[in-house]
Amino acid sequence: MEFQLKIGILGAGAMGILYGGLLKRLGHDVNLIVRDYNKKKLLVDKGICLNLDLGRFTVYPEILHIKERCRFEVIIVFTKTNNTIEALNTFKVNIDKDTYLMSLQNGLGNLEKLLVFADRSKIIYGTTMAPADLNGIREVSSFGSHLSQFKSGDSKNDSFVKQIAEQFELSGLHSKVNTNVDDVIWDKVAFNTAMNTICALLEITPKTIENNKYLKKFALNVAKETCTIGKAFGIKINEMNIANNIKLSCKEHGEHKPSMLQDVLLKKKTEIDSLNGEVVRIGSKLKISTPLNTSLLNLIKAKENNY
Repeated sequence: MEFQLKIGILGAGAMGILYGGLLKRLGHDVNLIVRDYNKKKLLVDKGICLNLDLGRFTVYPEILHIKERCRFEVIIVFTKTNNTIEALNTFKVNIDKDTYLMSLQNGLGNLEKLLVFADRSKIIYGTTMAPADLNGIREVSSFGSHLSQFKSGDSKNDSFVKQIAEQFELSGLHSKVNTNVDDVIWDKVAFNTAMNTICALLEITPKTIENNKYLKKFALNVAKETCTIGKAFGIKINEMNIANNIKLSCKEHGEHKPSMLQDVLLKKKTEIDSLNGEVVRIGSKLKISTPLNTSLLNLIKAKENNY
């Protein structure tokens, strides 16, 4: 292919496998970066499997242990937000002045984490609505429509970021550059503080919320409370768009297991601090009460403590 990137995917979970697999299938030089040598051997031997609307595929990206050395043009961070700093610290020997760091992770504060390791001009950040369910260590399912939106941390590199979006689009990861991506990130946070957290707490999928008028009303009220904080924080947040995304999630991704639900089922720590936790923190700073987000934060923390 004419335009080939050397890409590192830091975090070989559901999203990392989905993005890494599709970009490898397009023809890019992709390395999945893992912490476990046994996982590395398995992925090298058997590859990764993608179950998508267009079919089922097995691809064989390169697999790199996190302590091994390699140079990349772009490192896409798909660790859990609470693991970002630790993972980048472990891998920082492979980050130089020419390396782009990219985050499409859930939650707030991802740009600030990347700024610890790279100049603003070498950062790409945003969010994705792509669903990804992990069916074991090496297999992911992703169905239905979705969109990823992101921008450069510095406008002087907009042309390169546009090329990234074009390659994502060609791979099947529907994407666009959006200079107002901070607003979109808050839209996703409002969605996730409701859907992701409720699904994790009750161990259900969006289909259950769709079929229960009380849960649907509660989800919309949680999202509305998050929107109130976003607006007070100076964000142009689109409540109608969020409500539509909740309806779309229930309709098209009804059986999808959101990332926090997957964490709970595996008895792992969730990303609650970067979602409802950040909304509560910002609300407190602005002196605006957040009873719904606070309750969900405390309930998920209690659930984690009972593992």
